[in-house]
Amino acid sequence: MEYHERFKAIRNLKGFTHKDLSEGICGMTTIYRFERGDTAITAEVLYQLCQRLGIDMQTLFVDEGSEYALIDYYLEKLREYVYFRHPDMLKMTLQDAKETINNNLKFDLKYKNYDRLFDTYSAIVYRNENKYDTAEKILVRLIEEKKNKADLELEIINSLADLYISQDKQSQALGLYERYRKNIMNYEKVTYFDQYMLIQLYYGYANCLYIDFEYLKAMDVCYKLLIRIQEHNSMYYLGKSHHLMSLIFIALNDSANAREYLKKAEAAFCLEDIAEKMRPHLETAKEAIDRLEHHQQQQ
Repeated sequence: MEYHERFKAIRNLKGFTHKDLSEGICGMTTIYRFERGDTAITAEVLYQLCQRLGIDMQTLFVDEGSEYALIDYYLEKLREYVYFRHPDMLKMTLQDAKETINNNLKFDLKYKNYDRLFDTYSAIVYRNENKYDTAEKILVRLIEEKKNKADLELEIINSLADLYISQDKQSQALGLYERYRKNIMNYEKVTYFDQYMLIQLYYGYANCLYIDFEYLKAMDVCYKLLIRIQEHNSMYYLGKSHHLMSLIFIALNDSANAREYLKKAEAAFCLEDIAEKMRPHLETAKEAIDRLEHHQQQQ
């Protein structure tokens, strides 16, 4: 029995209608579709529904091997909240996972590197709370222990580099990217979350190269990044990548290409409905292109 089927059985056993159970938590249709297996449900909503039913979430995973199904569920949700930037949900789900999995002796915490991913995502929560030293200590320990499979290693690198960038430690982030350049650029495994991880890694790496005046290297990483984005559409990073390419061409005194990429960036941000949010960055680049063209005309 799948966990959504078990959820339905428990709901019926306890006499809850869809309306009774959903009130104040989610729509009735959400529960109806979840019980049919037509759609997933967020950890936050499932947690609240289980609380109303008077059961623990782990009750839904009681089949043989259920601890592994539960770990899979939490890892999927944690990755979702990391890569789509839902810090409150990440923190709450980590706490729920700690109570449900970490404190349960029957669980195999080594399964799919759950223990190390839990620490990685805990470090991200510390970073979000501006506890940078604590976050860095965890991530440096994880990367130096050399117990990482390729995807886990890149996940830790991504988190540590992002931590450095959030503190304006661009040189340390670049050093990390350069140290693991081969691992980053040659990584071929493609899953849903791998794509987002790689897109973030490539963009962070290219941006650090740009800041370090390594314009041609930055451009090379950007071209590879655009290929990755085409394989897994992301308008946000498509816009950011085109914006970065525009800045690189400005630095290379190529106003025509700079303006062309700026137009592409604006179009991508419009499709993502964040054009106004990104407007100051676009205007700054446009002004730089105008100055460059004016200077070229005077020569």
